[in-house]
Amino acid sequence: MFRRFVSFVLPTIALGLTGCGVDATEAELAQGSEQVATTEQALHSFVLNAVNLNFFAPPRTKGDGEFGGNGPRMDVRIELLRLNNNTELWAEMSIIAQERDGNDDGDTRAEGTRRYHIFTAPTWIESVTPVGAMEGFTFTPFTYGFLDTGHGLNAYQFPQLVPASRLVWQLSCVGDTKGDEAGSKTGCEAILHDLAITYY
Repeated sequence: MFRRFVSFVLPTIALGLTGCGVDATEAELAQGSEQVATTEQALHSFVLNAVNLNFFAPPRTKGDGEFGGNGPRMDVRIELLRLNNNTELWAEMSIIAQERDGNDDGDTRAEGTRRYHIFTAPTWIESVTPVGAMEGFTFTPFTYGFLDTGHGLNAYQFPQLVPASRLVWQLSCVGDTKGDEAGSKTGCEAILHDLAITYY
């Protein structure tokens, strides 16, 4: 009777220890029991706090480099990517800054994408939260657009929802300035909400 009880309890203890950094393979198993979990088989979690995506000024792709008080219209997209056999987590920021000249788009435009390396796991990244809905290996991107109306910094905050589903906590952008700015001063930076990364 006692042998059966030990046989049942020890694998359960081994499961609990793997989350505490103790290698379950070092625990001696009772005769006749099976090893339920090992460090290699267990899921591990790591939390990244307030990840900062540094200021990115996309290159000028059209026009003279001066928005001249005509906007620009700023459209920002930020999403997470799993790369390198799903062991690396990256953030990708895409920005389009388009001059608004009356009812038509003006000539000046800045557009580009930058990737930021966030985390490398020793094995396959299983999930990342919070990022909203996730289908397969694609995360739901954060998108935000606004029309710049001055020469100052445009700052926006996006408090976390319940349940947590927002990727971006703070977005700060520069649109028009005094003088030329497209391709040099026009751009954005962001701070992400805390990310909980789970990997095998």
